[in-house]
Amino acid sequence: MEQNRQPVTVFGAAMTNAELPAGYHVENLTTLMQAVVTQYRDLLTEHEQGLWQRFQGLSAAGKSLFYRLLTRRGPLLRQDKLQYADIPDLNATLTELARCDMASINHPVDAELLLALLTRQELVQRFKPTGHNKLNKPQLLALILEQTDHTRILTTIQHAFPYVQAHYQDAFAMYQVCFFGNSHQNLAEFVIRDLGHVQYEQYRLCRDTRYFQTRQQIEHQIVYSNARQQLEDKMFLQDAAALITLAESLPRPDHHPHLQRRYQKTLLTIARQLERLQRPTEALRYYRLCDRHPSRERQVRILKQQGDLEAALHLCHAIESNGQHPEELEFVQRVLPQLNKALGHTAAQQTKPPAHRKPPQREFELTFPQSELAVEIQAAAALSDEQHSCHYVENTLFNGLFGLLFWDVIFAAIPGAFVNAFQRGPLDLNSEDFYPRRREPIESRLQTLRSASWREIVLQHYADKFGRANAFVYWEGLGQELLQLALQRIPPQHLESLFRRMLRHPGLYRNGFPDLIRFSHHSYELIEVKAPGDKLQANQIRWFKHFQHTGIPASVCWVRWAERPT
Repeated sequence: MEQNRQPVTVFGAAMTNAELPAGYHVENLTTLMQAVVTQYRDLLTEHEQGLWQRFQGLSAAGKSLFYRLLTRRGPLLRQDKLQYADIPDLNATLTELARCDMASINHPVDAELLLALLTRQELVQRFKPTGHNKLNKPQLLALILEQTDHTRILTTIQHAFPYVQAHYQDAFAMYQVCFFGNSHQNLAEFVIRDLGHVQYEQYRLCRDTRYFQTRQQIEHQIVYSNARQQLEDKMFLQDAAALITLAESLPRPDHHPHLQRRYQKTLLTIARQLERLQRPTEALRYYRLCDRHPSRERQVRILKQQGDLEAALHLCHAIESNGQHPEELEFVQRVLPQLNKALGHTAAQQTKPPAHRKPPQREFELTFPQSELAVEIQAAAALSDEQHSCHYVENTLFNGLFGLLFWDVIFAAIPGAFVNAFQRGPLDLNSEDFYPRRREPIESRLQTLRSASWREIVLQHYADKFGRANAFVYWEGLGQELLQLALQRIPPQHLESLFRRMLRHPGLYRNGFPDLIRFSHHSYELIEVKAPGDKLQANQIRWFKHFQHTGIPASVCWVRWAERPT
């Protein structure tokens, strides 16, 4: 028998022409809560565990309605807006939720919340405020609050527009944080997957690899997420005192690597904004609590500004000695001569920056008429002929090869790497921690590049995993023809050098690859295309230096516009 199907709305955004089996939402909510209880029962409060216990005891209609109350924008919802085919008797189901302490019906609340339930027309009809013409809704609400007694507002709305509020919303928010490991994902992820918009890889989730190990870690995660939301408020960003208060209120994380990153990222944002607000002393204090880039670079800039050149020089030497981030190292090469000169150091005392050959190896020009067509596409067409096949790939090719070769390594069950079933890769994929935590399997896979087996691994993963979500693989940009050419023409030693560089910091080195790859019968060349007025970016220059050092053929094509006929 065909299942009942119903249109889907994903948290307020209607998805046209999309249907899912009836009851999908209850199944997804059950899956989420059951997974959290299985993994985190020991970290949940009695109140939070009570959500799961009470939910299990509801009828099918009760579970369905509770889902709607949780996921619709509230906190209050009008009963006349709750019309669902799988809830035939709304009043009886509401009574069930109230009896099970899962919801409150018509309970007293602030008048502002009640009035917000009504449309402008309904507000005027029910309360008939004096002088309401030409007022927008916020102004109208203020006028009604001024002219109308709270008790009248409450009784009027309770009678004409009865409302309901779900209980356990705080507990459910905790469930979602535990399940997703963040505060921005929600149950919509299930719907997107169920509709087939995204196919996720299957990887092991179990208690010994759970994201949070202590209750305090969960609470820290919530604090950091709330802080990030505050930092998106433009008004808040202009208040130095509020920024300092926020920074001082942030709890120090324990040794949880991902929470360390969240903490430092938040603190770096606060410090940088304090710099902009001319509060360098406070900014310096918060930068010193961070070891992530650009903490030390910003410290040097502030110390220079404050005239503490010796401290700035000392920090620059520390960066020279142990710096890992290329932007940090490049900054030191620029600023060291300035500091040495200002301090009057002799040439013998100064550290000379390393000499770099000017990239790239080869440059050439192409002339095109101005067109709406991207210059990269025009260049790829112009550089293709009977002897050459030129493809616009930018970052997709080498990222894709990386993702295919290391697919099983990327999705290996490393403690804390996978929080939920909706990830395109492990949480540390874009960090410098990715390689050290998987050193042995990565080195083993790199060794296959010295035999013929690596091509078989790539092709097998391409066949078995096609269409599945992987942060490094953009399937639409990695067709079979391009893949076969890359496997045949690019020497594996070149790929090893590229992959080893990417592995140092996958998030940093996944960008900046040349736009085009041009294949001949036995070789290949990477080509960066620059439109008139464009120039090589810093990350592109770094790649060209690497190409020079390793002998990877690469060039820059400078495009000129053809003169228009007069």
